[in-house]
Amino acid sequence: MRPNVARGTARGITGWTTGLLLAGVLPQYLVGSLAVEMQADFRFTDAQLGAAVGISFAIAAAISPLTGRALGAVGIRRGVLVGATIVGLTSLALATLADSGAAVIACMALGGLGSGIGSPSFSALLASEVGAHRHGVAFGLLTSAPQMAAFAAGLALPLIAEPLDWRVAFAAAATLSLVCLLALERRGMPRSVPRSERGERRTRPLPSVYTMATAAALISAAGIGMRSFLVVFAVSIGFGDAGAGLLLAATGLLAIVSRLGFGVLGDWHPGDALRRAAALMLVCAVGFALMALGGNLAVVVGALVAGGLGWGWQSPLTLAVVTHNPLATGPAMGIQMSGFFAGATVGPLLVGLLAHVDGYSSAWIVCSLLALAAGSVALLARRQSPA
Repeated sequence: MRPNVARGTARGITGWTTGLLLAGVLPQYLVGSLAVEMQADFRFTDAQLGAAVGISFAIAAAISPLTGRALGAVGIRRGVLVGATIVGLTSLALATLADSGAAVIACMALGGLGSGIGSPSFSALLASEVGAHRHGVAFGLLTSAPQMAAFAAGLALPLIAEPLDWRVAFAAAATLSLVCLLALERRGMPRSVPRSERGERRTRPLPSVYTMATAAALISAAGIGMRSFLVVFAVSIGFGDAGAGLLLAATGLLAIVSRLGFGVLGDWHPGDALRRAAALMLVCAVGFALMALGGNLAVVVGALVAGGLGWGWQSPLTLAVVTHNPLATGPAMGIQMSGFFAGATVGPLLVGLLAHVDGYSSAWIVCSLLALAAGSVALLARRQSPA
C-alpha cells in the first residue's frame, strides 16, 4: 500500500473498484436473466445462451494469466483503464447493437476480453492500495461483485425489462462502468506495481496457487452453470418470470452476505482461509443435490444454499491467494482468475448440454459432484501451502 494513501481513500478505491468489477460481470448475468425477454425480440436459443456465456469466460480464462504477468510492464493504471473501457463498450454494444443470437455472442466475446484484463488489474489495485490488515474486507467486497451482479440481474427482469425494455439494463451497466472509472481516475491510481512484482526480485507465485485455481475451476463450473440457467430452469418447472428473477436475486443477495461475512472473519480471525473455502464448496454440493430432488421448495432451498451461502467460497480462497503470494499478487490472481474463468466457460455449456439431453436433474447432480471435487482439491492446496 502506498504510504500516502489515507484510510478513507483506500475505502473509496475499494468501493469504486468493486463497482468496476460489478459492471464487468453484469452482462454475463443479465444475458441469463433477460434471455426470456431477448427471445421475444429475436431468435436466441438456449444453446446460444450457453455459448455466449461460455465464450465470454473462455476468453477471460486465456487472457487473465497474461494480464497478471504483464502488469509489471504496463502498470496497474493502464490495466484498469483498458479493462474498464472494454467492459463498458460491451454493455453499450448489447444495449444498442444486439439483434440476433450471433450478435449477442460477439458482444459477450468482447466482454470476456475486458474481464480477462480487468479482473487481475482490479485485484492488483486493491492489493497495492489497501493495507494487508484490511484485505479480508476489501477482497470480500470485491469478490461480492459477481453476486451483486446476480442480485441486480434478478431484479432487472421485473423492475426494468418488463416495464421498460431489456436494453435499458445493459445501458445502465455501461453507465456504471463509466462512473466508477472516472471516480478512480479522480482519486488517482498507481502507475506501476510494487517493485517485487516488476520482477526485480524474481518472485513467483507459490505452486499451490495452481491447485487453488483448479478448485476454483471446478466450483465455478458448477456455480456459474447453475446461475446461467436458474431463471430458465425455474420458469420451466412452473415459476413465473418475476418469481424466477427474484430467486436469482435472492441467491445473489445471500452470497453477498456470505462473502462479506467471511471477509470480515478473515480480518478478525485470520485462521485457515483454505479450510473455510473448502467447507463452503462442500456446502454448495449439498445445495445442488437438493435442486436435483425437484419440487419448488427443494429448488428454492437448494439454490439459496448452493448459490447463496456456499457461494461465499471465493472470499476466503482469494484471501488465501493474496496472503500466500504477497510479493506476486498480480500473477497469482491472474492464475486464480484463469481457473475461475475456465470453469465458468465449461459450466454453462455442460449444464446446457445435460439439460437438453437428460434434463436438469442430471445437470444438478453433476454440479454437486463438481463441488465435492472442488472442496477436496482446496484441502489439497492447504496441505501444499506454508503454515
